[in-house]
Amino acid sequence: MQVSSRRSKNYLLGATEIPSNIKRQVVSRLFWGRSNFYKNITHTSILIITIAVTLSGIVYRVSDVSAGGTALSGEYIVGSADLLTQGGSISTVLRTDNTNLSALQNRRHTVAFGETLESIAAQYNVSMDTIRWANPNLISPFTNDIQVGWDLAIPQINGVLYTVRSGQSLDDIISLTSVNNNESNLFNIVELNQLSAPYTLTPGTKLFIPGGNLFGEGFQVEGIPRGIFIDPLSSPDCDGYQYQRGFSFYHDGFDLSKWDGCTIQAVANGTVYYAGWEVLSGLAIKIDHGGGIHTYYYHLSDIYVKPGDRVQQGQAIGYMGTTGNSTGTHLHFVLKKDYIAVDPEPYVPYRK
Repeated sequence: MQVSSRRSKNYLLGATEIPSNIKRQVVSRLFWGRSNFYKNITHTSILIITIAVTLSGIVYRVSDVSAGGTALSGEYIVGSADLLTQGGSISTVLRTDNTNLSALQNRRHTVAFGETLESIAAQYNVSMDTIRWANPNLISPFTNDIQVGWDLAIPQINGVLYTVRSGQSLDDIISLTSVNNNESNLFNIVELNQLSAPYTLTPGTKLFIPGGNLFGEGFQVEGIPRGIFIDPLSSPDCDGYQYQRGFSFYHDGFDLSKWDGCTIQAVANGTVYYAGWEVLSGLAIKIDHGGGIHTYYYHLSDIYVKPGDRVQQGQAIGYMGTTGNSTGTHLHFVLKKDYIAVDPEPYVPYRK
């Protein structure tokens, strides 16, 4: 009985010593290899924490974007200019990874009853000119008149959506449309429109000029924008026309000739208010573009429009001729502001 009692006691003591033995082993291990073991534990813990934080951030960004979130990334910066400075929300900032400018015009607005160009511009936090220049086939560049039902393209930042014309270089367009003609502005235009050196431009290509303005300085007539009008003889059948005479105090426009004639186009949107015969001018067309701007087309052989017709820029309106007081087949073109003739050369891109 005594032997059995001693064995039970020894077993009991041994069992109670197991936790103590484990504790001594752990403590011994910590002190025995303190530096290596401690560093391994520390580094592993930091690595696990870093991975967890990174993964949680990625998951948050993905879920935020998929839910229509507004996380900002480097893709929304154009050159060195932060487009958020225009105000509003991140929805007004553009991505630059587009080649067809869809991001610049991905907002559409149908004009409702009671809306004005001013109210629509305020709604989208852009200028009226920005909307006007983005919709040249609808809105006159000279007035604020809009019509119910029009489907407008609304750029996301202020600027000019400019259509490249024949013979124009990037420098020409920057000079024509940019308020600040400097290296930074050039960089922003190149980045935003995804252009590649040497920046050869194809006629008809649309470029968005951030912060651009067509009402530049250095022109003698206030209220006539640059880069709005087209060549009245830009029709393909007018290739090879000749410049005959320009504006002077005794000649109120320019003369362009082609021996067999060609199609004449409206230089901008407007409303025809005269189409018929005049004693000296022969067959003539007069178009009101709004804002006191009128264009006149003289000596035609045929007329395709009538008074009251609304014409679009580039629409065929007549055919060149030599009617009236004329010495040969040509177009006599006149530009007037408030019924006063002005030199069209700074504004209408005809070829000399």
